[in-house]
Amino acid sequence: MAPQEARRNFVQTIASVAEKHGLEFSSHSHDWILQVRDKVSGKQCSIFGYTFDANPAAAVEICKEKAATSLVLDSHGVAHHVFLSPANPFTANYVPKGGMWAPVQEVVNKHGFPIVVKPLKGTGGLDVTKATCWREAEAAVQHIFSREYGLAVCPYKPVVDEYRCICLEHEVQLTYRKVRSSVTGDGERSVGALLGQRLSSASPQEAAGLVAAAAELRPEDLAKVPGKGEASALQWKHNLGQGASVDLKVPKDMAARLAEVASSASRAIGMCFCSVDIIEVEKEGLMVMEVNGGVMMDSLMEQLGDSGKALAFRLYEKQWPLGVERAISARAVSTDAIPSHRWQT
Repeated sequence: MAPQEARRNFVQTIASVAEKHGLEFSSHSHDWILQVRDKVSGKQCSIFGYTFDANPAAAVEICKEKAATSLVLDSHGVAHHVFLSPANPFTANYVPKGGMWAPVQEVVNKHGFPIVVKPLKGTGGLDVTKATCWREAEAAVQHIFSREYGLAVCPYKPVVDEYRCICLEHEVQLTYRKVRSSVTGDGERSVGALLGQRLSSASPQEAAGLVAAAAELRPEDLAKVPGKGEASALQWKHNLGQGASVDLKVPKDMAARLAEVASSASRAIGMCFCSVDIIEVEKEGLMVMEVNGGVMMDSLMEQLGDSGKALAFRLYEKQWPLGVERAISARAVSTDAIPSHRWQT
C-alpha cells in the first residue's frame, strides 16, 4: 500500500469518529495535521502526524529519542550508548576533543559484533542497521551522521518475538505480535531457492512484502539450508511496514505479562495514549524496545481489512474525551523505575 493510501485510512478513521459524535473535523497541510472539535464545549483535539495532544509535550519528546526513553525507564539491562555528530553545528561543541570514534570502538569491543546502529530519532526501522564488522559499523555511522545529529549503538540481541501494546491511560487496549516473513526448510534447498519458490506463486501484494522483507539478507543468509520443517526468517526487523504481519492471537498468560511491562513503561514516561514495543529475548525474557508517542495503525488496517479498521476506530474513538473533562496536568504520573524489566534495541 502506498504511503498516501495508508495515511488516507487513518484520516478517514478520525473523520468517521468525528462524524459519529457530531464533532467538527478539519484537515491541514496535506492531511498531516488534523483537528477534531466539539463546537458546544469548545474542546479540541489536534493530531500532528500520528501524535495526539492528549500526551504531555515533554513525554512525547522523550519517546521520540530512543536513548532518552532508555534513561527515563531506568534500564536494568543494556542501555543505548549515544554519540553526537562532530560535523553538526548544533552538537559539535558537545563532542569531546578526542572525537567520538574511539568511544564507539570501546562500546563495540565491549559487546562484540553484531551491533545495532540507529538514529536517535526515527520510525519504522528506517536507517536501523545491524553491523557484523567494522566496515559495516563505519558505513552505518557515516550514513546516519549525514542525515541526523546523533546515533545510538547497542548490542544485537536474538529476538524470539516482538509485541506491540497500545495503551490508554496506562491500560493496555490492544496487544498483537509482529510476525516476520519466513520460509520453511525442506532440508535440501537454500533460503534463496525457497524464497524464489514462494515468489513464483505469490500474489503481487504478497510478493512485494516478501521482497521488502528479504531486502537486507546477505549472500550467506540466502545460501543457508534450513532443516526440514525449520522456519527461517527473511528479516531481522519486526516492522510491519517492512514485511512483518499482525497476529492478534497472543496467549493470555503472555498478554498479562506484556500488559504489566507496557503499563509500567507508559507510567514511567507519563504517556496517556501510546504504543509500547516489547521483545522477548532468548534466555533473557521481556525487554522494552521503545515507547511510541504516535499511535500508528496503518499497517494493521491494511493487513486486517475491515476488522483492522474497526479496531483502529474503537481505539481512536476511545482516546477522545467525549463530554468528559480530562485534566492532564492533574493526572498522577508515576516515575518509579520499571521493576524486573529492561530496555533493549
